[in-house]
Amino acid sequence: MSLYLPPLRLTGARILRSGQLQRRSLGLARGRITKGPLPEVDLSGYLVLPGIIDLHLALPGPLRISALPAIKSRLAAQGITTAWLTVSSDPEPLIGQVLDRLAAIRGGIDLRAKLILTPDARLSPDRLRQLEEQRLDLASFTSRARITAANSGAPSFPRDLCQMAECLDSLGIPYGSLGDTDAETREYYRMLGARIAELPRSRAAAATARAMGDCVLVSAADLCPAAGIGEAAGTARLVAQGLCDALVSNGAPHRMAEAAWVLANGALKDLPAAWALISSKPAEIIGLADRGTLEHGKRADLVIVEETTRAVVATIAKGRLCFATRGLAARFGQPGHPIPMAAE
Repeated sequence: MSLYLPPLRLTGARILRSGQLQRRSLGLARGRITKGPLPEVDLSGYLVLPGIIDLHLALPGPLRISALPAIKSRLAAQGITTAWLTVSSDPEPLIGQVLDRLAAIRGGIDLRAKLILTPDARLSPDRLRQLEEQRLDLASFTSRARITAANSGAPSFPRDLCQMAECLDSLGIPYGSLGDTDAETREYYRMLGARIAELPRSRAAAATARAMGDCVLVSAADLCPAAGIGEAAGTARLVAQGLCDALVSNGAPHRMAEAAWVLANGALKDLPAAWALISSKPAEIIGLADRGTLEHGKRADLVIVEETTRAVVATIAKGRLCFATRGLAARFGQPGHPIPMAAE
């Protein structure tokens, strides 16, 4: 594992700060954004943007514990500095194993585990407390059509579901519902306590969440103009109508930065507003006050993007160079002797 980059100042680039792209310098020291005269690294021709925060990283296939370091490396190459990897409650022992392994490879990219509670999950309060001690800090209930009490029309919450929700509340672990199909289903999970609507399947579900003051997470990969007809929950449509609080990668982390550029050129017409959906907004939703922007004192989590091609060419996480193309790596060390990148 590499050490922090030496204290330095990034100059010549346009830096996203205070909601604007500004031609100014940015100091880094001991993993934090700082001030003061420091050795300079010229980044003319590049953009310096806050590190990407992904609240829902799903894998296309089965999760292998041994693959976690490689997953961190892939995230770094996409500019993602903090991410929650989804882990199903079935099989139940898997989430504990993942949390243990992630604790053993901490440093650089901040990869965490997010517990996905399946409809038949039966995790006891003692088990949830144990997972919280292993650093579990986010969960989501897989949504299913609401259940109503016979002849009353009132929601009926199964005992196990209520018990898990109450325990998550007591532990201070935020949780949402994943894949709400309609407004009634979103209301059902909101009454349970789920304050985040993740990947809603209809505009009505997203609109209901927003009306109740809940956060809406939508897929960065779903920016097809045709997805938004009728009640379809197309990402571009939800963003344009103000029904999106943050983007998540779901199964496509490589689409996060790309989605911000698409929205900057389309629905939002502004890169700072679009980039906020993958940086400052997710940080606010999850309560991470130390990242998401490039303000003094924050974690040095940032992405360096080539201004003409918009390609991610370097990623710094907590002051560590976790990914860099050969040309950028050389700028942070001696010519021909790039600083080793963190072994993620």
